[in-house]
Amino acid sequence: AACEKEAPPPDNPFTNQPPPDTLNNGNTQLPEIPDSSFAWLHERVFLPTCANSGCHDGTFEPDFRTINSAFHTLVNHPALKTDSTATPAILRVMPYQPANSILYYRLTNFMPNTSGVMPLNANDSDWEQNKELYLQKIYQWILNGAPNATP
Repeated sequence: AACEKEAPPPDNPFTNQPPPDTLNNGNTQLPEIPDSSFAWLHERVFLPTCANSGCHDGTFEPDFRTINSAFHTLVNHPALKTDSTATPAILRVMPYQPANSILYYRLTNFMPNTSGVMPLNANDSDWEQNKELYLQKIYQWILNGAPNATP
């Protein structure tokens, strides 16, 4: 056995692949995320504004740390705190019904017996500068059925 030559290693199917920085026709930037998508909302709003230490960082729901945890703890998920005197909202996000989604309500109204209007502290996000745009995009996303995929 010691006198036999080792077989050559199998061909690597990735040997002839272009380097990562030349994919996408040499463009090193990823394609633009459509601003009507949940991916855009997560990247621009929920992750930088809400997934902060002591807020929605996995210590309690909704969990905005990843796009998957954000979507699955929002859409059709029961709201733990509601304001039955002001809104019939019982789900965090009720597809097609922004007015009945506690997420939109909490971003636009003070809710008694809670921490108030969200977000409490936008930290390093651009929430204050783009609040109206972000609220419009969240409203439209819910109105469109709160889809998980890009349109």
